[in-house]
Amino acid sequence: MKVLITIEYNGKYFSGWQRQKKGVGVQEVLEDALSALLKENITLTASGRTDAGVHAICQYAHFSISSNFNLERLPYAVNTYLPEGVRVLSASVVDESFNARLSAHKKTYLYKIYTRKVLSPLREGYYANVPYDLNYDQMLKAAKLFLGKHNFKGFCSEGSSVKSFEREIYSFEIEKNLDEYYFKITGNGFLYNMVRRIVAAVVEVGKGKLSLKDITLALKEHNVKHITKNMPPCGLYLLNVEY
Repeated sequence: MKVLITIEYNGKYFSGWQRQKKGVGVQEVLEDALSALLKENITLTASGRTDAGVHAICQYAHFSISSNFNLERLPYAVNTYLPEGVRVLSASVVDESFNARLSAHKKTYLYKIYTRKVLSPLREGYYANVPYDLNYDQMLKAAKLFLGKHNFKGFCSEGSSVKSFEREIYSFEIEKNLDEYYFKITGNGFLYNMVRRIVAAVVEVGKGKLSLKDITLALKEHNVKHITKNMPPCGLYLLNVEY
């Protein structure tokens, strides 16, 4: 039986999704907990990796089991084995052809910042602090430049072992609420640190340190001279995956 689970986790407790040589990954604690509960070795395949410090509101992963464990009970049962910072929200049977990573066709990420000049203890670890007065209208214009298919080689960090840097962005919204900004971006896939690089570039436009032309050139000609900043992981959330 192939099972799909929905997971929520706080990235500040983990070294990322994957099992790590140093530190603890979300995958490790989940596999250990599920193996202990189900009395068989469990290997998870997630919709994608998240880096150290990155949160997930809705991460998906699948695994196969030989038993007929009551899946309605599974989240409550396995959560008693899990440490602080991660919980299984739901579990369901999926077709044997389903793959949490390969079957995904849309992913949505959320990035949160606040612009207060004094650091907020209550937002530490969950928002990035950008202590500047930002030009919201210019940021909205910058966000529109990313829509559609582009070669995003200039908007990912080294270490992206992929065959193609082309990705498609379906929507990119920026919402402002007092001193907080929420960047919500949906695409067919994302490269290593791509979301954090894109948000950093848009924020630099808001500061007046990058122009719309700089963004256009980086997308069109892969001119990355000025696209060097990367937002910290604490403000990033995997919001949803669509299958």
